[in-house]
Amino acid sequence: MTLEEYSLIIRIVFALLSLVLAVFLGSKLREIITKNLSKFGHAFAAKFAEIVRYFLIILGVVIAFSILSLDVVVLTGISIGIIIIVLISMRDVFSNYAGEIYLRVRRPFNEGDFIKIGRISGRVLSINSQDVELISIEGERVIIPNQFFLKHPLINKSATTPTSIELKIIFKESTPEESEETVMEVLNEVRPELFEDPRIISINKTDTRTEVNLILHIVNQRKIKWVINKLSREFHRKGVEIEIE
Repeated sequence: MTLEEYSLIIRIVFALLSLVLAVFLGSKLREIITKNLSKFGHAFAAKFAEIVRYFLIILGVVIAFSILSLDVVVLTGISIGIIIIVLISMRDVFSNYAGEIYLRVRRPFNEGDFIKIGRISGRVLSINSQDVELISIEGERVIIPNQFFLKHPLINKSATTPTSIELKIIFKESTPEESEETVMEVLNEVRPELFEDPRIISINKTDTRTEVNLILHIVNQRKIKWVINKLSREFHRKGVEIEIE
């Protein structure tokens, strides 16, 4: 066996060792990262640790090629090709992970908070590794990718101090049941401007009218008059004759 053949065998052995070492370190580091980042959520920690593990494996492959003494141009081309493929194929995934890191570290809202992001409003059901799930005021489930929170202003209405106002809505010709149903339908139209769900305090029936007393929690005090006018317009649009006190 010639000296060149011995040299090739040694390089192959070291290249294989570099791959084994990269896989071993990736697995160990994954366990460490998962354990230490679990406070930000187990799913997030597991995903982040998996990315680090794949990075080490790719690094091990590049080192193995280097040990085999491939041509510099070939080695550079392989490395650049691997990096480009990984970045393109996982571009959205990385963006969502970056968004999750922001949400976990900054904590702009928690599960159960009522938020507004872009034109979307709703209560937060869950914060996941790739997205945030909301329930809208219409009762629809809305899935928002985490990267969306890096690009749009966020309003957490549950983190502000609201102003509470009490309103009395007087129906001239309506039963208590019909009045309550109509009020809830109209309140859905102004729900995005409210701090939390509106609450009906009481419904009183007299001989000639039905009085519905409710309480609204409004964040923006300058919109109190706007909300009242909006309610009045919505009632009239439905053809319901009311008075608001």
